[in-house]
Amino acid sequence: MVRQLLIIALFTVCAQSLRAQNADTARVVISQVSMPQLGRGRTIRVFLPAGYVSSKKKYPVIYMHDGQNLFTGNTSFAGSWLVDSTLKTFPADKQAIVVGIDNSGQYRMAEYNAYTSKYAPKPDGDAYLAFIVNTLKPHIDSLYHTKKDAKHTAIAGSSMGGLISMYAAVKYPEVFGVAGVFSPSFWIAPQMYPLTTDAKLNRKQRYFLACGDQEGDETVYVNKMDSILIAKGFNRKKVPAPLILKGAKHNEAQWKLAFKVFYRWFTD
Repeated sequence: MVRQLLIIALFTVCAQSLRAQNADTARVVISQVSMPQLGRGRTIRVFLPAGYVSSKKKYPVIYMHDGQNLFTGNTSFAGSWLVDSTLKTFPADKQAIVVGIDNSGQYRMAEYNAYTSKYAPKPDGDAYLAFIVNTLKPHIDSLYHTKKDAKHTAIAGSSMGGLISMYAAVKYPEVFGVAGVFSPSFWIAPQMYPLTTDAKLNRKQRYFLACGDQEGDETVYVNKMDSILIAKGFNRKKVPAPLILKGAKHNEAQWKLAFKVFYRWFTD
């Protein structure tokens, strides 16, 4: 009887220990958030690194668009960036929280552009960013252990998500200190060039531009924006030369590779 009780007690301790370990592994927390600026709701996916629960430290945060394309197990038809798998390859002191904001499908082209185009006669870009800045970021900062300052707050995305990320950093330099701009659709909104040229940017900001060399004129668009940023006084530490991936097309496979380079740079 005593032996059985000891075995049960040992099993209970082991089970509790295993649960505690599992509770502090990397995970993606999915929730629904209201978007009062747009009168809509949205799925939000928050990646928390391993050790987050037991750690008292605060983490940098990366806000990313097209959230359903970002993490392992997502059901996006376009594939996944596997951001969670990438972060797991970095050491504990290089971990960040990643907030993936799902696109709505129906309103994606409008939300990811602040300018009128044939794809979105009524752009919602400014309202979408007001949601991130005034609703989502305070919500995330209240729930999680975050570094709230601009230096440790990034915004990133690809294609139209790259366009709105660039726009966000230019419009809100006091909020987003870092921008990951992957294959940005500047051709849809060429207004981005004069906007960036005329903007009073914070030279403490950091901009990372990337694309594949098999994306048509994408390298032209990226290099043009790079030239504008350098002309405004940014050095190569703040704005590294654009990452042009050889043989890479406009797809998640490319952005997965580019993101890893971006993330290493972001956490340096």
